[in-house]
Amino acid sequence: MAILILNQRRRAFAPYLSWLEDLDEEIFLYTSPGYGETTEPYAIIRVFEHWVTNDRVEIEALRLHQEHPYRLIIALDESDLIRAARLRERLGLPGQRLESAVAYRDKVVMKSLVSTQLSCPAFRRLASPLDLIDFVQEQGLPVVIKPYDGMGSMNTEIIRNPRQLNEVWERGLGSGLMAEAYVEGEMYEIDGLMMGQEIRFASVGKYSCPPLEILHKECFVELLSPGSAVYQQLVQIVQQVIEILPSPGVSTFHCEMFHTPEDEWIFCEIASRTAGGRISESISAMYDVNLNREWVRGVCGLPLKLPAGSPPGVAGVYLMPRRPGTVKALPQSLPFEWVTEYVPRVREGERLDAAHSSVDAVMTVIIVGEDSASLQSRLSGLLRYLEREVHILPAYKEDTDEAPVVS
Repeated sequence: MAILILNQRRRAFAPYLSWLEDLDEEIFLYTSPGYGETTEPYAIIRVFEHWVTNDRVEIEALRLHQEHPYRLIIALDESDLIRAARLRERLGLPGQRLESAVAYRDKVVMKSLVSTQLSCPAFRRLASPLDLIDFVQEQGLPVVIKPYDGMGSMNTEIIRNPRQLNEVWERGLGSGLMAEAYVEGEMYEIDGLMMGQEIRFASVGKYSCPPLEILHKECFVELLSPGSAVYQQLVQIVQQVIEILPSPGVSTFHCEMFHTPEDEWIFCEIASRTAGGRISESISAMYDVNLNREWVRGVCGLPLKLPAGSPPGVAGVYLMPRRPGTVKALPQSLPFEWVTEYVPRVREGERLDAAHSSVDAVMTVIIVGEDSASLQSRLSGLLRYLEREVHILPAYKEDTDEAPVVS
């Protein structure tokens, strides 16, 4: 038989043939132009323009199955999960079905299920502006408005006062949105691999600021030691969430939880895919595991390489947010042996606009340490260095003779 991969990633981040080198089957790849030129020996490879909105991907996948039957569909990106689930149901293939894909994508459906057993913020699907005014009257301000199938905090905003609410009415509410009560507190994220509804591996991290504020603030995601009480508590909570939702089969997951000043854990959301924002790469630095590789191999029924025992240290990822202006200076590398990855996302001379998602960064930096104290000490050293070396001229000063300011 064969397997079909639906992919919109660059080749460097999706080496499927390497991950599946011991799979004795043909591999078909349907991908976006972003994958790049390749001479890799896929049995069939097709490139589709406008990948996310191109319905021919599904139609051609059906035709392909008639001519060259395949037994599995692999899809790693969140925007492909429902597409892949529809195809599995039509073709009678194993893997995540539509009920599960919708529960992990549609946050209203998700929270309707989870809130029966765990604490969630008040929420409502917004079919009209009247739904929003009713929600505000019931819950008060602030409230959060976001796409019910969104990711990376894109098109998400906090409405804190009547003036901002009036601005929403003025521009028009739009469609595909939900409202949610704003939760004060810290935010944690839990990542891992599940098989059925059993967690096989988990990592827990803490945000230095809520994801909604990453668009405007520097953020550090610190991965916690598996021996910590918070780690154990959160893994147990996420296990409950996974048992509540329809099983996706073999999948990675990315969950976020609020911790309030009253010491209450409140569910935010979960996705049946791997974390973005280089969090998964920081997990790799700490645990020596590639979650996407193990996800793909698990779907195919191949042996997995999952961590055994506690890691020798800890890791974290720093994200510097974009802001309007022109990049005047940016280091090409970082002089620290405890930096395992430095990814500049912009170039010197580039004009920047504001961040549009929680992963829209000037740079990401992964650092490692022996424990939390050493990690925080190294983060402080990194920030002092970047304060000297990174220069972004704010947009409002670009037409003046003023010197660039240090970011």
